[in-house]
Amino acid sequence: VSFDPERACQNVAELAGVSVDQARMTIYESGSLDLYESGQLTSHAFWTLILDSIEVKQASLPQEVFLDAISDMFTPIDAMVDVVEFTRRRVGRIGVLSNTCPAHWNWVRRQPWRISQIDYDVKILSYEVRSMKPDSNIYMAAEQAARVRPDQILFVDDKAENVDAAKRRGWIAQQCSGAEQTKACIERVLSVLNVTD
Repeated sequence: VSFDPERACQNVAELAGVSVDQARMTIYESGSLDLYESGQLTSHAFWTLILDSIEVKQASLPQEVFLDAISDMFTPIDAMVDVVEFTRRRVGRIGVLSNTCPAHWNWVRRQPWRISQIDYDVKILSYEVRSMKPDSNIYMAAEQAARVRPDQILFVDDKAENVDAAKRRGWIAQQCSGAEQTKACIERVLSVLNVTD
């Protein structure tokens, strides 16, 4: 999925009666979302922290409404489903390693999109393992869950620092973004490794 944090800020600003700048500062620039994504805050604690920071009464912006507002910023990338299915056919098992929070993960999984229905063999979510990419602990958690050697893990990500961290652990890691580029990266790596259908 792609995401637009500005849309989340606009949603919260509209519901809370604050400026978009104030919503952005409180949710993103303050580091509060990082605390939530790293599992240091529960959904309730995050909601309370943000509402207290923008001086909005909890009764005027219920927790579930707020969590949906910060999450309604995602758009499916339908072509990525084909990439995931292609990869599963070629290698057998697939996983997701995501910096995310409960609100975002659950919101995306509730959507009727094809990408939301993927059943991952390995699922590592930052808030569950209390570590975010590029911290080495999230990669160690993925290795343990995958039950394979690090050099048997193919990892693609759009951020160089996340790819570099994976390479330091001995993973086969490629920086790419978008479905077309991601599929080309995966095909190239599998060809070099001589993995065929």
